[in-house]
Amino acid sequence: MLSVRRAVLDLLFPARCLSCNALGSFYCATCRTAILRLPDPLCPSCHRTVDANDPYCRCRAPSLRYVAAVGEYTGPLRHAIHRFKYAGQRAAYRDLAALLYPIVSTLIAGDKLIMPVPLHPKRHRQRGYNQSLLLARVVAEDHRDMFHEHALKRVKRTTPQVGLSASERQRNLDGAFQADPAVCIGRDVVLIDDVCTTGATLRSAAHALHSAGARNVYGAVLAMALPGNDH
Repeated sequence: MLSVRRAVLDLLFPARCLSCNALGSFYCATCRTAILRLPDPLCPSCHRTVDANDPYCRCRAPSLRYVAAVGEYTGPLRHAIHRFKYAGQRAAYRDLAALLYPIVSTLIAGDKLIMPVPLHPKRHRQRGYNQSLLLARVVAEDHRDMFHEHALKRVKRTTPQVGLSASERQRNLDGAFQADPAVCIGRDVVLIDDVCTTGATLRSAAHALHSAGARNVYGAVLAMALPGNDH
């Protein structure tokens, strides 16, 4: 029944690329080839490449080991994420999650947990959905035993991060998250989010997970903002 309903909706409202408006999918093949790929994990603070087998960087807090991203937060990918996140284009989540899936599949080797970065309940109600949760549900479909949707909560309603400096973003997120020790103790965690700009959100969430007993925390995002890009 669900597949029939989806087929009817696809016929009535065909998917269009969030970036270039081409018919056929929410992120087309042409825009996929335009992604400035980031094949190696990066430090979210200094943006240096991090050795996945020895993931330490002296410049950042140790709570978040590194972030793996599909590509740079620029061009068509940035435009698509912005529309997905802020323009109500939630139907695009499967096509965007398909970009993220190979990264998460590599990261979860070794029995890591998968968790989305949560929104505060009020923000969730305002937007109508949590884009990170939609992505996480898809990439975890083949690993349901690793997926924990409610183990990390946002307990502080913060002001929007847009327009804040890196230090202001970090202060804004201090104490924003709380994690469940019953799930986290002794486990490695992969945090799913849509974009990493300064890394403040991921670091704050990682700090809460460590406080709850998590061992290592990694980030997996669609895009990372790098110095010199217009973001």
